[in-house]
Amino acid sequence: MSFKIEEIKGVGEKTKNILNEIGVFTTDDLLLNFPKNYLHFTNHNNLTFKNHNEVVSIFVKVSSDLSINHYTNSKIIKFEVVLNEKAINIVAFNQLYLMKTIKKDSEIYITGKYNYYKNEIVLSKVSTHNKFKNIEPKYNFDNLLDSNISKIVKNILTENKFNIKENLPQYVINKYNLNNRIKTLKELHNPTNEESLNSAIKRMKYEEAFNFQTEMIKRINVEVKRPPIKYNNDKVRTLISKFPFKLTKDQKLAVNDIFRDFKTNKTTYRLIQGDVGSGKTVVAMLAIYGALTAGKQVLFMAPTEILAKQHFESIIKYFDNEFNSELLTSSTKNKEEIKVKLLQNEINFIVGTHALAEDDVIFNDLALIIIDEQHKFGVNVRNKVLKKGNANLIYLTATPIPRTLAISIYGDAKISLIKEKPAQRKKIITKYITNNKIDEVINHIKITINNNEKVYIVVPAISSTHAKYNVENVYLAIKRRLPEYNNIYKIHGKYNKNEQEESINNFLKDENAILVATSMIEVGIDVKNATLMVIFAANYFGLSQLHQLRGRVGRSNLQSYCYLISEREDEERLSIIEKVDDGFELSEYDLKLRGPGIFLGYDQTGHFNFKYLDFIEDYNILINVRDDIINDNKNMI
Repeated sequence: MSFKIEEIKGVGEKTKNILNEIGVFTTDDLLLNFPKNYLHFTNHNNLTFKNHNEVVSIFVKVSSDLSINHYTNSKIIKFEVVLNEKAINIVAFNQLYLMKTIKKDSEIYITGKYNYYKNEIVLSKVSTHNKFKNIEPKYNFDNLLDSNISKIVKNILTENKFNIKENLPQYVINKYNLNNRIKTLKELHNPTNEESLNSAIKRMKYEEAFNFQTEMIKRINVEVKRPPIKYNNDKVRTLISKFPFKLTKDQKLAVNDIFRDFKTNKTTYRLIQGDVGSGKTVVAMLAIYGALTAGKQVLFMAPTEILAKQHFESIIKYFDNEFNSELLTSSTKNKEEIKVKLLQNEINFIVGTHALAEDDVIFNDLALIIIDEQHKFGVNVRNKVLKKGNANLIYLTATPIPRTLAISIYGDAKISLIKEKPAQRKKIITKYITNNKIDEVINHIKITINNNEKVYIVVPAISSTHAKYNVENVYLAIKRRLPEYNNIYKIHGKYNKNEQEESINNFLKDENAILVATSMIEVGIDVKNATLMVIFAANYFGLSQLHQLRGRVGRSNLQSYCYLISEREDEERLSIIEKVDDGFELSEYDLKLRGPGIFLGYDQTGHFNFKYLDFIEDYNILINVRDDIINDNKNMI
């Protein structure tokens, strides 16, 4: 039985309407809207990366005089404090009284939001005495005081007007000594003390881990017995000798990993993570060639037709027609003929999109499956492909995934990392600017075009009355700003396949050109003389996605550049990518700042953006719960 929120004392018509607007209609809805954070005095010895963007309350000593800067709409006061011998910058907005009440060497209690990257706290409360309530829940509902929410919650709990059920198996609760769900809810909304709050948070971490791993278990790979793949090592070495470049150390290690998998007597699963421009396709090519020399069939699936076609053309040119190869996408004309030849083993190697997952695509002797950017496919598509043969599976991703998350997503897949980049490639010079400096970008575009090089311009939307920076608006604006150039093209997901192909082909064949696009170009397009990437409204993209987009340039020995243009000043994420060009490091930032959804393909849906679970700090919880679920499933069979 559920209870309507208006049945609770303290909820009048106005409060009811406000709560309804944010999706709270029942008492259970409100109880499951946990406090966003807590104000509590904690005697921090230190502030670390883990405290980034947290509201902290600390006891400090003022170590500098106060200064004030006058702006049009605000007055900013700045000073420095010391916490455990470490200096921290304090910023306060329009709190002029501080100039009189705080002096150098004062000892004060302060509350504010901590920014790890700036080593700064934006001040919200200050006192010369500890006036802070021990632990104060903060809900941050618009137009409702936290104190009013706390009173309503207290009334719900006192009157037992809720219907919350346990959602963790008893064996998990017992094994890890967790609170039951009711006690957890009570402590989250009204903590008795720090210890009780920590116990409630511990329970929530396990609950989030359990729900996440229950979903991820569906992706775990099942090993199947099969004969080893007896590749021709001499032929593989001959192919390597034909390359106009030397394999990097990481590429060699990844290739060795794959061939070691070939020698086992069971199907194996491997994730190959390679930073942008590290040469994953070359590794995939050698794996494909090795399996083909064993007389086996190979399937390579890519998320878009453009990428599938590019992979197909770049790989088969090295095979010298030694094997029968085909491309299969939704726009392929002779689909039925290709399917018959696959079944009769007349096609050895096939590249395609999700069309390869169709039930009537049947193989004769499939030994190797390669899936590029698996997170762009649904789980069902992947599972349908895996049923096409007892084959080894290789996932390729240009989005480095933190190891904690990779293990959860890819189950027991082995992991090969390709970090090292070819020696001839130069670091891409990245600059983060705001909209008012757009003339600098326009001038750089002109220089690039006049050098007979190419430019990408990326925007977050196709067309929208709400999005200023969309393909149509920016395309027209660039044509107006650069009327002397005719070779300006555009591409986005609403174009049909022919229109997309025409735009790409025009961009490729011109000696110099500009392509205005959405993020659909973030993987796969390989244009050697593209040297300038301009990303409008870059604050809408995650760090890993920005890194992928940046990787569309810098694919030769030419110096390349990337501009990140933000609608807002002081965008800390963009400052990070301006300085860091290591995709693995950036992925850790993304995991911390935006949650795991961005790596799972759920970024826009809100799935798995955990409130309590930290993928880095709580790695052991994730792994332990995963093992518990797997073992429990085995016991049930």
